Formats: sequence, C-alpha cells, structure tokens
Amino acid sequence: MELNCLIVDIDNTIADPSERLERSLADLGRREVYEKTSDKFGGFEEYLSSEELDEFWRLFLSGKYLQHDQPAPGAADFLNKVNSKGVELFYLTGRHDDSGDSMRPGTVEWLNSHGFPVPNQAGVELFMKPHRYDNDREYKRSLLSELLTSGSDCRNPVGIGDHPNDAAVYELTGVMPVLLEWLGLFPREELRAAGSEVLVLENWEEIEMKFSGKLKAKH
Repeated sequence: MELNCLIVDIDNTIADPSERLERSLADLGRREVYEKTSDKFGGFEEYLSSEELDEFWRLFLSGKYLQHDQPAPGAADFLNKVNSKGVELFYLTGRHDDSGDSMRPGTVEWLNSHGFPVPNQAGVELFMKPHRYDNDREYKRSLLSELLTSGSDCRNPVGIGDHPNDAAVYELTGVMPVLLEWLGLFPREELRAAGSEVLVLENWEEIEMKFSGKLKAKH
C-alpha cells in the first residue's frame, strides 16, 4: 500500500503536554492533582470542583503554556520525510480555533519551533475545532467524512493518534488507524480493542520502520 495521505493528531501524539497540564493545575493551586493523574488519560473530574475544572480547561486549552509541550522523539523527522515525498499531511486536532480564543497561532509557532512541517508549506494543512466546546470525536468524524469525499486525492489514508476515539473515528471514515502508546496513558489492550483493524505502535521509530517503505515517490 502506497502512503500518499497521512492524518496526524497533535496532543499526546506528536506533542507531550505534560508540563502544560502541570503548570495549568499549579495556576489553580492544585498541582497535587497532576501527581495523581499523570500516568493516565484525564481523570481531573475526580479531584476538581466544576469551577476549578472550568478554569483548568481554560488555562490548558489556551496558548499560555503551549511552548512547554515536548515533541515526540522522531516525529518531526518522519513527518518532514513524508512531506518531502509529496505525501499530503493533515494535522487533525481537538484544539480549538475560536475567534479571540484560538490555539492556532501557538500551535503553528510550536510546530515551526520544533522543526515540524507547518501549514504554510505545500501539502500541509491544520484542521482545528471551530469552538472550544465542540465534541472532539464528532468534529473529527465530520471533518474526515467531508475531506475524504470532497475530491481529495487522499487514497489509502493512514491516521495516527493516541486515543481510542481516534481509532474509532478513523475506521468509521475509511482511514487505517494507528495508535501510539509512547506516553502510556492507555493500556495496550484498550488501544487494541478500539477498532477491528487498529495498529498499536510504541513510538515514532516504529512508525518510521512500518511506513518509510510505503512513501510514494514525489512527482
């Protein structure tokens, strides 16, 4: 299968937001919650009041601490190789693009500062939720359904994410699902059970080994 179209999530896939989480909780005076939740996905509702939770998400889903996200080792190198071969690259994220409250500028700055292909390059696009409170899963499903039926030259698309919902959305829209477990936020068994065809890989080195030989030749 020739790879000519790659869909990539951002948080916990190419970016480790652990420090952003910790700093956001510290701003609330609740840094201890980070220690209780750092080895799994989410779980903040158990420890924060509704008001604290609201403020936490406002801080975390803002540009305030985006620069502290750490890039996944090997991700930028592989995505640059993908881009250099003429493969279409779509960043598809649950980060929002609300007017006056957009994570787009900080996201593009972060991609650029860590050497990732950026949306102003040929063949690279960044898709973000229009509004902060839009449902991540429904947004991604709707966007991919439209994208892959709108005349796009996206054949045999592969989607890389970290969350079981990513795999479910990819399968629903005809995208080969790949889930990464480099941060260990979900048990491998849960990731494998997220879809009938899901491929679970440890890190970007394994992605490189799996897909480098399937990159299309640039025309």
